[in-house]
Amino acid sequence: MSAIWQFILKYEFWVLMVVWVGLLIAYLITEDAILPTLMTIIVCLAGYRLAKHPMWKKGEQAEEE
Repeated sequence: MSAIWQFILKYEFWVLMVVWVGLLIAYLITEDAILPTLMTIIVCLAGYRLAKHPMWKKGEQAEEE
């Protein structure tokens, strides 16, 4: 279970994108009205998590040192 959680944390953006694709497929099949709202929330969350990812802080840490 720990290995799965570490994978999700490491590839969080891609996991959220896979969830988004799953919701897209579900929407195309069912045309449920709530799915586009959930898809928008997932995209916003993925963008936010990607923006807060530590890889963007490498340059800032180099400038501080």
